[in-house]
Amino acid sequence: MKSNYIIGTAGHIDHGKTTLIRALTGKETDKLKEEKERGISINLGFTYMDLKSGDRAGIIDVPGHENFIKNMMAGVVGIDIILLVVAADDGVMPQTIEHAQILHYMGVDNAIIVITKKNLVDEDDLELVKEDIKISFEDTLLEDAPIIAVDSVSGENIDKLKDLIEEKIYSTEKKEDDKSMRMNIDRSFTLKGIGTIITGTLTEGEIYKDREYMVYPKEAIVKVRSIENHDKPIDIAHKGQRIALNLTNISSNEIQRGDIIAEKNSLIKVKNVQTLLNLSKFEDVELRHWSRVRFFHGTKEILARAVPLDRKEIKSKDTALCEFRLEEEIYVKRGDKFVIRSYSPLMTIGGGEIIDTNEENHTINSTSYVSYLENKENYSEIDEILDYLQEFRNFDQIFSHMGIEDKILREYLEKIEENNEIDKIGDMYISRKSLSSWANDLENFLKTYHENHPLEEGIPREELRQKVKINLDSKNFEIMLKNKVITKKVMLQKGLVKNKSFAISLDQDQKKIDEIMKKIKDNEPKILKEADIIDKKEDREILTYLCKKDLRKIDDFYLRKEYLDKLIEMAKTFMEKNGKMQVSEFRDLSELSRKQAVAVLEYMDKKNISKRIDDYRVLI
Repeated sequence: MKSNYIIGTAGHIDHGKTTLIRALTGKETDKLKEEKERGISINLGFTYMDLKSGDRAGIIDVPGHENFIKNMMAGVVGIDIILLVVAADDGVMPQTIEHAQILHYMGVDNAIIVITKKNLVDEDDLELVKEDIKISFEDTLLEDAPIIAVDSVSGENIDKLKDLIEEKIYSTEKKEDDKSMRMNIDRSFTLKGIGTIITGTLTEGEIYKDREYMVYPKEAIVKVRSIENHDKPIDIAHKGQRIALNLTNISSNEIQRGDIIAEKNSLIKVKNVQTLLNLSKFEDVELRHWSRVRFFHGTKEILARAVPLDRKEIKSKDTALCEFRLEEEIYVKRGDKFVIRSYSPLMTIGGGEIIDTNEENHTINSTSYVSYLENKENYSEIDEILDYLQEFRNFDQIFSHMGIEDKILREYLEKIEENNEIDKIGDMYISRKSLSSWANDLENFLKTYHENHPLEEGIPREELRQKVKINLDSKNFEIMLKNKVITKKVMLQKGLVKNKSFAISLDQDQKKIDEIMKKIKDNEPKILKEADIIDKKEDREILTYLCKKDLRKIDDFYLRKEYLDKLIEMAKTFMEKNGKMQVSEFRDLSELSRKQAVAVLEYMDKKNISKRIDDYRVLI
């Protein structure tokens, strides 16, 4: 597969970006009538240049006017190589600095600084411009970028710039991308006879023709009918390609600039983000608790409040942990880059990376959480998975949280499962450490239960699941109880759960058991109710225990199993001899009350020993 690269231009208004692209490609990017008339790029312009190798590199001409910073942000997303343009007759200007900052915060470190209009100054002034560039971009990702001066009109040094671009492309290792597919949408329209078309630069993953994806924030499922890259139909688009997609199941007026198309359920909807923020060295700025800012993410601009987490104030040049409470929901992935601008006056003041998406509100006093974030800064993908699996999660939840390709996520899960760091419980995953913690929690819960119910073999499985409030359904909870980590501490037997070391002890209750059994036997043939047998509610558990052993409860009556068997045999013998039996006949035979006699006969019916026909019982 050929590599797909996106080259971007950035720089101050009227510094010659569009003219430079025309010199490089022979193509025009200022296509809108308003852009032609005003001589500035308002929207993103797109074209491409063919490299000597035969590869094709897409080019994005981002606008330079201060009012169009939002469009500039849209252009930066997905760029591999940037041409930062500085006019020789103006030098480094405010928007040059602002664009350089945005590139720095967005992590664009592969750049060429192009001085345009070199024919308008002499060599001494040109050297001063170069020195100004070096000083301005010191301590940024652009400080080591090569500098080349060109004249786009005459073509001087344009070929050298082309060679430098190609050298940069092939000497720069293409970063591996394990992220699931995502594209920020910058245009949406309808073509007669074709339908809904969206355009954008594929910033992550791959997109396939005839597959279903999701459009956010609408969360609508759409199907990609066709894909075009530079007017050519393709079946698969790769990261970095500038593409147009024909979608089904959605109209163009349902999609806005700034919406996202991505894998289904691969993004996290949030209003709070926790970040590692770098404040500008170029502006004298300070962020305090509840400072209002403009938060730029992808192609979205959202108002937000800043909440410093590891210090009271974040000052110029500081790198700090900061929570942003957004005024509307956005869809993100962990690790996403962002930029902030001041609320007023408008200027870029910082940027950084989203490191968590916790919806709770935190402050500088959330010390344990701040410590957690400090550790999280250096998490690997596997660390992040293990951290997320402190609770039971299914694959779809993990996929949404991680935002990486389905195949790669499955490989990670298989690897850490083989290393015994996670366990799969039905269709749920959990870290081995957390599962061990659950084993301890269950053991402690059951210890208390056994103390309160010493004559119970255990607690019913479903009752236990509900009482410990575990996020597993009944089926997966049963599977968990059979896991070897859990069975070291607790055991499931005949639907009851108990501690592995628990056994019923009758030492303290034997006297009461003997008293109950004697009272029941001494009253035969009369059979007794609970109130006739015990005086205290706490003795009810002994009755329950005895019913699993030597007693039987029939309706409201308790009788010895041995005596019940005798009564049943008595009734069977009578019916074998006489063919049938009335209640009154069994009452006289057994010396029970009528109500007691009916209870025993109904018990026999339920056990399929006998059946009722009119006013008689017969054997089955």
